[in-house]
Amino acid sequence: MEKLPTKLIVSAVMPGKLDLEQRMMADHALSMGIPVETASEKMMERGKVQVSRDFLVMGTVPFVQHALRLLGAALPEHTPYPEVLAPWLYRKVWKEKSLRRVLDRLGADGAPVFIKPASGWKRFTGFIAKNPEDYRLSAVSKNMQVWVSEPIQFLSEWRVYVLRGEIQDIKFCDHGGDPALRPGLHEIESAVNTLRDHRLAPAGFVIDFGITSKGQTALIEMNDGFSFGAYDGVSAQIYWDINWARWDELVSAQLTV
Repeated sequence: MEKLPTKLIVSAVMPGKLDLEQRMMADHALSMGIPVETASEKMMERGKVQVSRDFLVMGTVPFVQHALRLLGAALPEHTPYPEVLAPWLYRKVWKEKSLRRVLDRLGADGAPVFIKPASGWKRFTGFIAKNPEDYRLSAVSKNMQVWVSEPIQFLSEWRVYVLRGEIQDIKFCDHGGDPALRPGLHEIESAVNTLRDHRLAPAGFVIDFGITSKGQTALIEMNDGFSFGAYDGVSAQIYWDINWARWDELVSAQLTV
């Protein structure tokens, strides 16, 4: 029988209020007879929550980060564009040493670029910047490393849920795209197999692909198997399995260091 956590701890925006994903996980845990505890980010940060390697901690990135710290572990490096997946990008993507350099170039030539944080996890949501005075960057350090890419039009976007190197499901991401434009399964399988063959596939992760205006199945980004969205009806079992596999891998790896 597969090992199960002895408790689920989920982050709550406020007492008794859970987001969609946290509620899904809590309901699934209770259906298996696993007790559920809720806590705030502040409680976890201050060490007021008892955590164990046998518990599953799930929630926001800071929530999981603080829990791992209490166990002497840490989040892995965030790598949304693994080099081995370059053939699936269909656009130029690079890491810039500072946001300031990107804004200076934007002010000089005015060519819009897509930017997202390269240091840390989800410090701001990636977007296409068209001018250096964009309000979404007003509170962001200009010394921050960022990913930069050429803008690309996606006509539909899809999330691929992967567990131990095997695709579990592919769901449409309703961002205003066309669900009739489905990605190429062969291309997705090839990308997932490439990650697995290069030992770059976490025990659980999700990876997003989109259909470009040229009909290509292009990589949007890869996300680790924690604090990710349960888009468009993915089953609670799959969502649970990916979170649990990745958490167990993160805390188990620390034991072998």
